[in-house]
Parts: sequence; C-alpha cells; structure tokens
Amino acid sequence: MTKGKTLILLCILCFSSFIVKAQEKEKQSEAWFLLLNHYKINEKWSIGNEVHWRQTNFLKDKSQLILRPFVNYNISKSVIGTVGYSYLLNYSDTNELTDVNQPEHNVWEQITLKHGDGKLKFAHRYRLEHRFRGVYNVELTEIEEYKFTNRARYRLTVKHPIGQKYFVQAFNELWFNLGENFDNIDFDRNWLYLGLGRKVFENGNIQLAYVHQYIKKNADLYFIRPTVQMTIQYDF
Repeated sequence: MTKGKTLILLCILCFSSFIVKAQEKEKQSEAWFLLLNHYKINEKWSIGNEVHWRQTNFLKDKSQLILRPFVNYNISKSVIGTVGYSYLLNYSDTNELTDVNQPEHNVWEQITLKHGDGKLKFAHRYRLEHRFRGVYNVELTEIEEYKFTNRARYRLTVKHPIGQKYFVQAFNELWFNLGENFDNIDFDRNWLYLGLGRKVFENGNIQLAYVHQYIKKNADLYFIRPTVQMTIQYDF
C-alpha cells in the first residue's frame, strides 16, 4: 500500500470518529497504565504479555484490570500471526447498582501486516475475539452465568521517529460486535490515539498518550472517554 493510500485510509477512519461525535451524550475522563513485554524465542516465535490497569473519573475510581498473554508467529518479515487469551475484571466502582465486580474471559486470533515508507512505519492489525462475559443475576448480587459473543477489531497504526531517542505514534481502532453466531454486526466503539515515546533502554521505551474513546451504549447514547495513557514496553 502506498503512502498516499494509507493516509487516505487513516483519514477515513478518523472521520468515523466525528460521525459518532454527533451523538455524544456523556463524558468521563480516564487514566490508563499499560505494561507490555515480549520475549523472543527464535526467529519465528515469541511470547508476550500485557497488563492493563485503568481508572475512571481520571484517578478517582477503579475501572478495569486486564491480563493478556499471547504467542506470536512470524509468518514473514511483514506478517505476524498471534493467538492469545484475555482476562478482564470490570470493577463495581463504575456501577452504582452493585458491589460485585464483573469478569470476562476471551480468546482471540490476530493478523498484523507491517510496511514502511521512508521513516514512516505502518501496521494493520486485524483481531477476532471470542468473549465469555459475566452476567449479573436479577438482584445484581452475583454473576449468574456467562454470555458468549464475538467481536472484531481493526487498528491502523502509524509510527515516526524523532531523532535517535523519541518517536510519535498514532492509531485509530474500530470495534464491531458480531453477536453469538456472527449474525448481528453492530458498531461498538472507536479509539483514536496520539502518543509521544522515548527510548529509555536498548529494548524498551515509555510512551505518554491521549486516547479519545467513543463507546456505543445504545442506539441513541454514546459515551466519550478522554483518556491519558502511560505505556512501558520492554522486550527481553
């Protein structure tokens, strides 16, 4: 894909954010922390893990914990296949009706396509998630069962170095709910990310970013979540 076509695609994805923006109803700031690690086994295989800690009302309330181990396989220099598992715990701080935290387990498959144009580096990430989400009982006093659904995600990432130590990174990610049998496609959310990173180790960096979230609550209500995120990445 040429630089021009990629930038056009990025503009289209960004424009989707403004379409959703017309239906915004509720705002709430968040603060996220991400620890990302990779361990290279050989030229083809690597393993990794993500630890996400998220606060809502900026730093006031606990929002979510995510643990996400995964395995990568380098199909070629520009194509990476990944399988992984995610454990999510949604804290009751965000729900005024219950004191019970809501868990989720999901397994996922992913393909990442990479290419470059000069110093610009592009990555297209396609992920398919199979989700088992905890469902409350009528009284909201416990998790009664787990509901199965599928979800698709597409992320376009652009990265550009600034000198020897710094870099900027931007991405736009679209999420779509697919229902239990891939028969109910529905927009879920959109993330727009802009971050500044600094290389602090030979194999590690720190990023500070702003993430603009649009989350669909129902047909008439969208949440907007202005978010500050700090990421620490270290590859063993």
